[in-house]
Amino acid sequence: MSESASRIREQAAAVRRAGKQLKATALDTRIAWLVSAAARLTKSSLEARQSLASATGLSPAMVEWGARTTLATVDTRGLRALHDEATVRGESPVGLLSLVLAGNLFTASVRGILVPLLLGVPVLAKASSRDRLFPAMLVDALCETDPDLGAALGLVFFSGADEPLEEAFVDAADTVAVYGSDETVSAIRERHPELPLIAHGHGVSAAYCGPDALSSYHVAGTLESLALDICAYDQRGCLSPQIVYVDERAVSAESFATQLGALGLAAMEERLPRGPLPIEVGAAQAQWRGLAEVAGTLVRGDTFAIAAVGGPDVRWSPGYRNVSVVGVDGPEAAVEALSPLGPALKCVGVDEASRDRLGDVLARRDELGAYMCSLGTMQTPALDAPADGKPIWHGLLR
Repeated sequence: MSESASRIREQAAAVRRAGKQLKATALDTRIAWLVSAAARLTKSSLEARQSLASATGLSPAMVEWGARTTLATVDTRGLRALHDEATVRGESPVGLLSLVLAGNLFTASVRGILVPLLLGVPVLAKASSRDRLFPAMLVDALCETDPDLGAALGLVFFSGADEPLEEAFVDAADTVAVYGSDETVSAIRERHPELPLIAHGHGVSAAYCGPDALSSYHVAGTLESLALDICAYDQRGCLSPQIVYVDERAVSAESFATQLGALGLAAMEERLPRGPLPIEVGAAQAQWRGLAEVAGTLVRGDTFAIAAVGGPDVRWSPGYRNVSVVGVDGPEAAVEALSPLGPALKCVGVDEASRDRLGDVLARRDELGAYMCSLGTMQTPALDAPADGKPIWHGLLR
């Protein structure tokens, strides 16, 4: 059935009414509901991995990895800790959240939907035209686990260019959260300037490897962790590293690029194969690789390329396992190179031995709101990991 403005308003009203029961439900019951639904969705995702692979453009193995690792973050202890930290000031949940989901990362809907529900916020979500299957499966899992609480979540489908439907979707809410491009965020903000907006726009991420991570004792683990961060979701998310900074006093960019290709990305292709390369990405990839080869060293594999860059001017890649390696003189130089990105820098993966020093440097740069995480975990953020420099519950409580 096609959407209409009246149907969206009716669904929003029903979700808002169900939100009263959600808010009144005991926290333990809410947590148990979300944990059980996540387990149910894990099972159904594995059963539907071929369909999800077709819908997302990822390989079946990548779909299985993404669903399993993301849903594993939905556990009783983590949910309770998140709730307790978010509600320490005694604020109340907003009456209804209208949520615009992105289509580049199918599991992003998990945090976008489950965190509000945990806090007692009913959600009306708009699925992306590029990813309708997984959000629908998430809704089914929540409704099948508890139909009454599941009624506090609705899902709609319409083109972002349909302004009358967008107006009905937005006007029904107390707050709107948007995951998507900067253009999508700006368009909604301009058309609805009076409405509170939680914006999660375009972003990029990077990684840093210090001398300890590059030593003979640890380099094998570093290569494996970095390869996972780069290959996860075929490097399509804002948490995917597109640049890896290495301490040039420990290894040259060219040497590390060769190791990363042979011992990291080539091996990861066996474990998590890349999905089909879209035509438009193939054209951008050819251009990026050609320029990288002219400018310096390019390490190629069947499904990846690594550019060893000699200077600070780095061209951002089209993703899909195309990454740059840059030699720098310590974490201060890496952060200096990243500082022009400002709020667009989402995350920096770092080895454990460099974590404190890099954290101190990042903390002194007010223009950067990126959070740090360990190498190998960049694409598996905890449920309570910050987003865009703010707590994940920002804007959901008043």
